[in-house]
Amino acid sequence: MRRRHRLHQQGREHLDRWLVSYADYMTLIFALFVVLYSVAMVNKEKYHGILESLTQAFSQTAPVRDGLLEGSTGLLDSAELPPESASVVASEPPATMIAGKRDGASLASIDAALIKALTGIAESGQVKVNRDDEWLTIELNSGMLFASGSATLSIRADGVLKAVTDVVSPVNNYVRVRGYTDNQQIRNELFRSNWQLSAARASAVLDALMTHGIDPHRLAMEAYGEFSPWADNGSEAGRAQNRKVVIALSRYGWTPAPPASPPVEETVTTPSPAPSAGTGSSDIKTITLPQGGIRITTRQD
Repeated sequence: MRRRHRLHQQGREHLDRWLVSYADYMTLIFALFVVLYSVAMVNKEKYHGILESLTQAFSQTAPVRDGLLEGSTGLLDSAELPPESASVVASEPPATMIAGKRDGASLASIDAALIKALTGIAESGQVKVNRDDEWLTIELNSGMLFASGSATLSIRADGVLKAVTDVVSPVNNYVRVRGYTDNQQIRNELFRSNWQLSAARASAVLDALMTHGIDPHRLAMEAYGEFSPWADNGSEAGRAQNRKVVIALSRYGWTPAPPASPPVEETVTTPSPAPSAGTGSSDIKTITLPQGGIRITTRQD
């Protein structure tokens, strides 16, 4: 009986071992819920302080809202961009790249002077002058300026451009040289497209204007190729109207910057000691006095 009782107790000890594992499991579950609870109880004030510090570090001028904790879209909302960032996104270059808005010479007076200077040429229909409130345009037919498929100015073109620059050079209005072509495709050893041809022709006219004395600060070049036709490209007459170079004068003028004044050089002059009256010698002598002082003199006695 005693041996059977001992075996019975040993078997019960083996049966109760699951309680140890169960207790360990419950302890781990309790620890897990404690961690989850501590994560859920976030100190929002600390997070707000961190967000404000990051905002100041990255130069964010807009106030930080509840942010990530309250479901907003975050620090990079378009409404929270600093003013300098918004200006970079929205900025666009001016359409004509004209600096400043100071009026130049009167377009009406320039128009009258051009009509007088181009009287003989305008009658042939190769030159047209038009004016509105913003621009005065001089349309030059490319057949008068260039050979077919070429960007080299003809001899006749030099006289026409000289007459134009005699009127345009004395004023200060901005000048835009614009090249146009028809839709007939070009592809040779010099130009791969009409766009390149229009740019080369505008560049040739621009160089001629500078040669005749127009300040380069007033000039700019624009190339449109076949993509801004003046007439229908379906006929030869329309294509002839589309092959042109336009010299456009803006109502606004260029004002040169004032010349910088040269630096003033300071000169230091050392006055020479004047000789004492009654002596012709300028030698300086230092005499030690008996009391310990000194005397500086030019006297020879």
